[in-house]
Amino acid sequence: MWGFKRTKATKGKQQKPHPTTSHKYAQAYFYFREYGLPIIVLLFAYVGYKIRAVTSSYKTFLDPDTFFHFEMYKLAIHEWIPKYYAYAEPPMGIKASGYLALYTMQALFYKITHALFGWSELQAFKVWPPFVGAMIVIAVFLVGRKLHSNWAGFWGAGLMMGFYGAITKTYSGNNRGEGPFMMFFLFAFYFLLVYLDEKDWNWKKIAGAVAFLILSPIYMGVWTGSPLGVMIFLATGAIVPVVFFAFGKIKELRRFVFEYYPILGVSIVLGLIGAHVGFVGIKSFLIFSLEVLLAMVALAVVMLYGERVGLNYSDLAHRLGTVIGVSIAGFLAIYAYFGKDLFNFLKAATRSTPLYQTVAELQGLSWSQVIKTFSLKPVYRNGIVVKGDSIIFLLSVAGLAVLIWRFYRHVKEGSYELYKDFMPIFYYFGVLYLFQQAVRFSFQASGAVILLAGIALGEAFIFVENMKDTTTTKALYALFLVLILFPMPYISADYSYTNQKLMMKSYRTINPEMSGSVPEAWTDALLWLRNNSDPYATVLSWWDYGYWEESSLLSHRRAVSDGGHGYDRRYIIAKFFSHYDAKGEVDLEAWEDKYVITFLDPFDGQSDFGKFGAIAYLGGAITHGESFGMFGYVPAQNILIQNNTVYVNLGNNQYIKPKMTIDLVNGHFYKANGSASPYVLYVVPYKTSNNQVYPVGILAYEKIAFSNYVRLALHLPYSINEWDAQKLFANFKLVYTGYNGYLKRQGIYDPSVRVYEFTPFAIYRMDFLQNGTWKPFYSTMAGGKLPLGNQTLRLWISAFGRDVKNGTIIFEAYNGTKLIERKVVAENVYVNHLNETPVEVHLYVPNATKYRFLLIQDGPVGVTNGPVYVDGKLGNPSWVIAPGQSGTIKLTEAFDRNYTNVEFTLRGVVYYYIAPNGPDIYKPDFYLEPHMDIVGYIPVKTIPSVKKGDNVITGKASVPADFIDSYINELKKKYGDKVVIVSKRIEPIFIAEKTYVLWEGS
Repeated sequence: MWGFKRTKATKGKQQKPHPTTSHKYAQAYFYFREYGLPIIVLLFAYVGYKIRAVTSSYKTFLDPDTFFHFEMYKLAIHEWIPKYYAYAEPPMGIKASGYLALYTMQALFYKITHALFGWSELQAFKVWPPFVGAMIVIAVFLVGRKLHSNWAGFWGAGLMMGFYGAITKTYSGNNRGEGPFMMFFLFAFYFLLVYLDEKDWNWKKIAGAVAFLILSPIYMGVWTGSPLGVMIFLATGAIVPVVFFAFGKIKELRRFVFEYYPILGVSIVLGLIGAHVGFVGIKSFLIFSLEVLLAMVALAVVMLYGERVGLNYSDLAHRLGTVIGVSIAGFLAIYAYFGKDLFNFLKAATRSTPLYQTVAELQGLSWSQVIKTFSLKPVYRNGIVVKGDSIIFLLSVAGLAVLIWRFYRHVKEGSYELYKDFMPIFYYFGVLYLFQQAVRFSFQASGAVILLAGIALGEAFIFVENMKDTTTTKALYALFLVLILFPMPYISADYSYTNQKLMMKSYRTINPEMSGSVPEAWTDALLWLRNNSDPYATVLSWWDYGYWEESSLLSHRRAVSDGGHGYDRRYIIAKFFSHYDAKGEVDLEAWEDKYVITFLDPFDGQSDFGKFGAIAYLGGAITHGESFGMFGYVPAQNILIQNNTVYVNLGNNQYIKPKMTIDLVNGHFYKANGSASPYVLYVVPYKTSNNQVYPVGILAYEKIAFSNYVRLALHLPYSINEWDAQKLFANFKLVYTGYNGYLKRQGIYDPSVRVYEFTPFAIYRMDFLQNGTWKPFYSTMAGGKLPLGNQTLRLWISAFGRDVKNGTIIFEAYNGTKLIERKVVAENVYVNHLNETPVEVHLYVPNATKYRFLLIQDGPVGVTNGPVYVDGKLGNPSWVIAPGQSGTIKLTEAFDRNYTNVEFTLRGVVYYYIAPNGPDIYKPDFYLEPHMDIVGYIPVKTIPSVKKGDNVITGKASVPADFIDSYINELKKKYGDKVVIVSKRIEPIFIAEKTYVLWEGS
């Protein structure tokens, strides 16, 4: 190939070879390939780091999930493995679980960089993702080098350096686990190959084994999808021995089984040890994997020693028959062990729910979209590639062909190294299948696709090296290939760098002061909350924004639901948002919610304007098959009024006639005659910087046009049912408005974010008795003053989501801040929240500056503010003690003030939905009716008093065996298969006498 040319030896003495020109080329090529390429790969890694670090100057993060990861990372700096997170799923918080190794590794990175460079927590956190991206570039080179050649690794690294799809999870501001998983998995893959390639035990084999075993529990623990890596190694262990056996390569079979199975088994055991301490979150899957490995060992024993007990291994058919027979027996044994749970276990990874149907990251792709994703310059729209050259994918197909050919050749030759062909093939098909199922797997798919693309390019160089031509000619061919191919990584890197810059610029336009993914209206609102609300307050919004609300960089308040928690609550939030009147009432007080935030902005693509279809579907307002857009923006000049009928110009002379138009600018109401589009048009008055009205048209789909969310988001006083809006705005008081920052700088005040303070009980109407006739004098929207003197009043109380039970109403009067009158005006008050009736009171109203009506009633108080322990072991705050069990609970509970006679209880809750048209979620007429039912309370102990702030509380509890299931069985008897249980909870709840302000005024 690239060789030396020997000269003629002189008599009696062996001459040393003199290098010819050809030899010099060969030597230079050899050194370049073996040492030059790795150095260039380091340059690739550096460039990859710089591309990914473009966004590191943001003050916040680009990915909402990263706000949560930052909080957990800060916990890990102090605890190494976080135990508890207080800000999700209030009032009890959550037990930290899942991919906790991610935070441990980030904390380790911080401690190292802080010691070396003095970096702060935030600095290290922002550098970590681009560092991971750079290390992935190096890992791709090493794996490609082991699987094929230096050239394969080189080109793979070059493509990984700048491929946009491989950057999405490794740029600064995106600290999810997908990037670290790929990094640690690829390095584990490489060291496993190092271990397997060495026939004899030497330092390389030992180092490879040790490194693989160290990295295995790490890759298993940094991402919730880490079973992918275990499956690749398990599949290799299952298929490769069968191929060896089928083709009679018993020597290779024995070597592979004795080398591969022990190290794979030890890696799984180490993962289980990591799961025991909370480092790894896939314990159930690892137990299953260990059982599969034991079955593989049993099959290997049969393959290796079956002939000794009379099995016929004389030909391929008999050997395959043995494998098939043992596999069937093994499956039956596993089924006997697991029963029907086996299929449930396998189905759990792919089974969808109404909730998952609405998550953008879980939407499937067409194969055309998959192929276009792997382009040098992919064009994205709404997170999905719509245009691309597909060059990287086509190269990966060529690489797949190379590997299949090599696999065939290795099988035919009986080569021990056929595992090098199978592993990347299985990896490739596995991740492409996942990507086709859900768009979120684009990053993981990039690893395998780029590896195979690199192998295809590497094969071209191997072909050149093996050509029967002069060294000079081959060197020129290789140089020619480099010149032709090198623009690919350059084009890809330049494209990604440009996109990163554009993204950075666009986010700075949205929010110059706190650049990142959080709009200016949100940062303003959340910082207002931080400064004006109780530190223990809970906030409710759609789940997309929960991590912002929890972030210590923003409001640092508890969120009812967020991107990874409170999945069951999303149905209930959606029900509240997408309905009105009694159908839209849910028990927000059960979550101790204090604030509700809406985000309906036609000029902000992140707002609920474009995603309300998911909310309406989950809340049961629309069916699965309803494809109408929920909202549409209409410029004022596109609204036409002819003969008292409103028309909307959609463009291109296309007009629609909305069923109803409510003009809040001019105070007009229009109702269409005849056939009309199923929309309500709102004409909303925005303001300009010079205090002029800027009218904006918003079309709302008729089924959600008067929902709680729409009326709160647009602050609409309109009611379908009498008093409905009055009641809503009595329970929800607007306390802050955040304006779209970009439009504000253009002189237009767009109320993008609205913050409401919630109270479950509020007076929305008052009447006084005059000459035997009730006369209204106050309503939420119109206001009104209390009449002085002796009065008989009717108080109309809006009880939102829960009843007034055994309540006491107190009247107070103030002069300034001085209390001059306080009187109990009603006792044993009961108000059914679904059928409210007024409360009649008699009182004397003195002349004062301020009056209040208070309701004294038992209600939930306090938030859990630390880990929950049961019998000394870390417990789950949402499932403290299982039915039929008992134990001693110890927890830390924080209160907003001092309370007396506090009842410590365990509350049973069932989240479920009813599907009136059947449970098939893919039927067009499928819709659901969400429910959150409190099953009951189990008393634990009565606490005489608690202080403001943290209190350590213990109590012994016992949960009846049928506490939850008896209730569920009744639901199933009533609804049959139309009831779907979403979740069950047994939560620590503290109940005390609580004061609610029903009304405050003059």
